[in-house]
Amino acid sequence: MKKTFALISFVLVLSFLFTGCEQKQQAETEVTVQTANGLLSNFDSVDINGNAVDETVFKDKKLTMINIWATYCGPCINEMPHLGELNKELADKGFQIIGIPVDVSTDVSLAKEIISETGADYLHILPSESLYNAKLSQVYSVPETIFVDENGCLVGESVIGARSKEDWIAIINERMEMVL
Repeated sequence: MKKTFALISFVLVLSFLFTGCEQKQQAETEVTVQTANGLLSNFDSVDINGNAVDETVFKDKKLTMINIWATYCGPCINEMPHLGELNKELADKGFQIIGIPVDVSTDVSLAKEIISETGADYLHILPSESLYNAKLSQVYSVPETIFVDENGCLVGESVIGARSKEDWIAIINERMEMVL
């Protein structure tokens, strides 16, 4: 009797575990399909200076690198000088960098100080509900970098973690090939 009860309990536990895994995989697949079709094709927010920003910010560039960072993140801050340089060096090639400081919503003073000190003087957009729904709800660590085309559609996979300037150049060149 005890063996039968133990066996039935074991089978039930396994069935619950496998059922949970299947539901999780389906949810992840749905997110992937949704984001691949137009990750940031419709959003509105403001930049760090309070100016309105929407998806038209991508229209004039073949490729936009979106670096999601935080004011408490050392690796984020350490790579920002290189990103500032790359934004200037590659601007004439149809490329731009946009930053999103995920831990800033109203008090932008620390973020502005970091941007000034690092020379990362490219556009920085504050998190908004539409950005959160489009991408930020899927960010679990910083820095995380994504690339989008002129329509706000994802180009390649997300890049998690900071990179050297040379590594970023290689990644940017690879992504540029994808949109040409």
